[in-house]
Amino acid sequence: MMYKNFINTEDWSKSEIEGLIDVAKQLKDSPFHQNFKNKSFALLFLNPSMRTRTSFELGIQQLGGTAIVLQPGKDAWGIEFEE
Repeated sequence: MMYKNFINTEDWSKSEIEGLIDVAKQLKDSPFHQNFKNKSFALLFLNPSMRTRTSFELGIQQLGGTAIVLQPGKDAWGIEFEE
């Protein structure tokens, strides 16, 4: 199925709508697929938020990936911010 925006049902054929429903059922039955398996993600949050960081890290982990959080102003970043 080719991905496109879902604006209204008139833009989709019956088989496309049935295909979309099938995919939705699969996701509901097994929401945590391993789509990110063997993938690494570097996360950079310029405005620190515990809730946002935790949500992203957990989501990546639940999909099989690995998250690395970069922290501006900490670790080696201090050297790069000096003028």
